[in-house]
Amino acid sequence: MYVSLGLIVLAGVQVWALTHFLHLRFAWALTDASVHWLVLATLAYFIANTLSYYHPSYGKGILSILAPAMLTLIGLPVADHLCSWTINNPEYSAFIQNWAVYRYTVFFLILVGVTLMSLLWYRLGEKEDAQRRKEETERIAREAELFKLRQQLQPHFLFNSLNSINALIGSRPQEARNMVQQLSDFLRGTIRREDQRLVPLQDELLYLKLYLDIEQVRFGHRLQIRMHLDDAATSWQIPPLILQPLLENAIKFGVYGTTENIEIVLTSRIQDNHLELVIANPYDQDMEPPAGTGFGLKSIERRLFLLYGRKDLLEFHKDEKRFTAKVKIPKTL
Repeated sequence: MYVSLGLIVLAGVQVWALTHFLHLRFAWALTDASVHWLVLATLAYFIANTLSYYHPSYGKGILSILAPAMLTLIGLPVADHLCSWTINNPEYSAFIQNWAVYRYTVFFLILVGVTLMSLLWYRLGEKEDAQRRKEETERIAREAELFKLRQQLQPHFLFNSLNSINALIGSRPQEARNMVQQLSDFLRGTIRREDQRLVPLQDELLYLKLYLDIEQVRFGHRLQIRMHLDDAATSWQIPPLILQPLLENAIKFGVYGTTENIEIVLTSRIQDNHLELVIANPYDQDMEPPAGTGFGLKSIERRLFLLYGRKDLLEFHKDEKRFTAKVKIPKTL
């Protein structure tokens, strides 16, 4: 619609110019403008449509000149002959001959402009498509890596839990059976959450309780968990299984190697449009660190980077008596 309206306006301008400046009869000017703009529009459409399927390489830019030149040499004589045949007047034929160079030049420049604009349009379209494909590929790769990290985390936790059950079988078989049931409930909940990218904090805490119940079976009253939670943060969206490795690390460094009661404190607060989750546990720098690969903490750091594109969302701090891990979760829209 807009193209047709534009052609009508251009044809009207040409009719006005031919009648006022070159003093052509109105009927001749109308015929001349209508035929030439119709032929020109047809050739322009041909160029644009061709370039939508064939994009010359950057080394073949000469085609941007040759194609309009060839079409001008074909199209303009056809338009002139149609007008001459329709008008059939020697005065109009003389007008065509006198203004031939000017008309060829304008015809050619318009087609060159259409060619260059079409090339630019399709090049930009190609770049946008390539960018979209790149972003989609990166998104799929990111989702695949997140899924892989979640899948790796469960065998890691399962291995530790089975070790705990194995330690209980001989001395406390009933507690070992309870722990197997709790582990079953925990893993069943994990399966339900596999497709969830983010979950409310309150759901993650319920899930975390299943994990703590398992550890409580093994360590009994020696393990005490205190939670200081901001009520305003309960609906905050966080990545699932983000707290369990931190608590597992706190238990490993706090409980293992000691017979004393230990207290692990989990605190949540909203600060600077971030949810801060802080886990603190007793720490003895003279004690030999428990064996482990550190996969759980590495997976948290990697998952946070994949989800939020930042490397400053996981912090650790330790002094002579306390080890603190802090996770910052940005607000999601």
